[in-house]
Amino acid sequence: MKFQNVVRYEFRVFGPDLTRIKDALFSLGAPQPQPLSRETYIATRLNIEANVKIRASRLEVKVLRARAGVLEQWAPVLSTVFPVAAKDIEDIVAPALGIELDLEDTGALTQSALLTLAEDQHSLATVVVEKNRTLFDLGDCEGEFSELQIGGEKLQTAAIEAIDAVAAVELLRRYHLDEAQNESYAAYLQRRLF
Repeated sequence: MKFQNVVRYEFRVFGPDLTRIKDALFSLGAPQPQPLSRETYIATRLNIEANVKIRASRLEVKVLRARAGVLEQWAPVLSTVFPVAAKDIEDIVAPALGIELDLEDTGALTQSALLTLAEDQHSLATVVVEKNRTLFDLGDCEGEFSELQIGGEKLQTAAIEAIDAVAAVELLRRYHLDEAQNESYAAYLQRRLF
């Protein structure tokens, strides 16, 4: 993803059948199929302003910075391989999830230790999401269409991302993609899990 490690605007929808949006994306840019991924999200019941996930042995955290009309502006704040320093968990991950942790003299946490810690918190839940993603380079924007499996449920998600909010809004309006409600992974998973 060309906007993966930068502050960006996002618009995302979830649903059982997003064929109309998929067709629009395929008409706009050449599809770039991605390898199947298996990601573990840590969701919180306390807010929808943090996206915390483990992908390919990396802990990735982004936080919601602003809302601009139909768009949300997300900023990456942590991307690191395991084991992860306890200080990063205390100072970055825990506040993003709306909790406080005191890990005392713990040096670093493995992926397994972090997931166990999350599962022990009443306000948190973990969930595995399998993604079959296709990306689309749309000039000033990037599109994404994914087939998801969460537990036994199959569904789809589509997104538009851009550094420039105006470019994203113009693309969304031109192809009537903004008719659905913008819902981040954090919001969708909170609604589904809690």
